[in-house]
Amino acid sequence: MSQVAAEHGPACDLNHPLTPAATVAIVRLVGDQVEWLVLGDATVAWTLADGSTDAATDDRADHLPNAPVIVADVRRYDPDFVAKVRNQPGGFWVAAADATAAYQSLTGAISRPAVQRVGLMSDGVSRLVERYNWRWSDVFDHVDQHGARSLIAAVREAEATDPDPSRWRGKPHDDATAIVARIAT
Repeated sequence: MSQVAAEHGPACDLNHPLTPAATVAIVRLVGDQVEWLVLGDATVAWTLADGSTDAATDDRADHLPNAPVIVADVRRYDPDFVAKVRNQPGGFWVAAADATAAYQSLTGAISRPAVQRVGLMSDGVSRLVERYNWRWSDVFDHVDQHGARSLIAAVREAEATDPDPSRWRGKPHDDATAIVARIAT
């Protein structure tokens, strides 16, 4: 950690509660299981052999009690509030300089023979489901027809045509990343 801070100069304070951070979505194959982990506002979604879909999202930042929302250019949490609840018990967790945040990840496992595909997505893509009435099956069908890259165009179109984008907390356009993989049996 000190090496990273030194490379950024004397103004870099990795212990500051608002230091740059990241969201994490990971899957791994272990024996007959597909294990998943999410931290921050990431999602792991999957399709099963029977055609059903499901997902795991770390949405703790959306459920903070008495969270003060300020309205400026976008609706967002007050930075002083975020500094108090980020990577704290009862708050929300992200990957940053404190490696112990990893222990707060949400984790689970699915039977590997049942899983056909998995998708790892940032909140900029998962908002298709969370905000724009897509189902996870729609997301996977879209990838089948147009490729994973096209999810970004789809979310940008949904954002651009949203009749009331101010109803949402957060940026009008967020990071949009998606990886979709088939699971070999």
